[in-house]
Amino acid sequence: MEIGSSPLLFLLALSLVFTFSTAQNSNPTASSCSNDRGNFTAGSAYETNLNAVLSSFSSIAANDYGFYNLSIGQTPDQVNAIALCRGDVQPDVCLSCIDNATTEITSVCPNQKEAGIWYDFCMLRYSNRSIIGVLDRSIVIQLVNPSNVTDAASFNTALNNMLVDLMNRASSGGSLRKFATGNVIDPVLQPIYALEQCSPDLTQEDCTTCLETTLSVIPGCCGGRRGAQVILPSCFVRFEMERFFQEPTNETTSNSNSKTYASLQIFYRSVYAFLAGN
Repeated sequence: MEIGSSPLLFLLALSLVFTFSTAQNSNPTASSCSNDRGNFTAGSAYETNLNAVLSSFSSIAANDYGFYNLSIGQTPDQVNAIALCRGDVQPDVCLSCIDNATTEITSVCPNQKEAGIWYDFCMLRYSNRSIIGVLDRSIVIQLVNPSNVTDAASFNTALNNMLVDLMNRASSGGSLRKFATGNVIDPVLQPIYALEQCSPDLTQEDCTTCLETTLSVIPGCCGGRRGAQVILPSCFVRFEMERFFQEPTNETTSNSNSKTYASLQIFYRSVYAFLAGN
């Protein structure tokens, strides 16, 4: 059979699955306002320091790894803040996301001394305690796609294997970036894309511990679902059936790319075989 325009359009449509959109979502995906660390009052020293920290983020110089930390003030009114962008995000998009977070976080958490806000491309946390280099698993946020995959057993096995691999590679990253992405196609041709990231100021051991916590949550909340995010203050994991991240350009994800391209070759060969037989 000669492959005409309709099958080619079909293949083109398949390729669109792997297209990444860089459009920034200005709405937060999650937030946390902690009352455990106390509240501050209008006009207090803590509010003054918090406003100074948040405004300082607007003037920070962009870097290639998307991690920033600032501290202003003295105990007990010291404010410590961390901003972290997703490892595949460009510096200009990163700073734009952080700028949006600094504006939004005090609207969501108007008087809490400790708060966090998460977006697709970045996150921002602040506290009156030390948070730099400190593993924090105090909250677990679950964002789950309500739709189920076709073959949960096959999907879950492939997902778990990939997430463990990504955990090991993300945690072995350096002090500037602990980030890994990957994608596979399971035996019944269900595509899976995943991303894991830790705050890079964590040690390798603490990053592994944090990601192990996220992975332990997935079977109970998200097994067999088409996508989900599990967010902790110090790390997060996300998986989807459609590509949601940029093509990786560093060694952290190069091995996964090789496996991905091999899987895609098998996939496309199977599509061509199907079309040729019809």
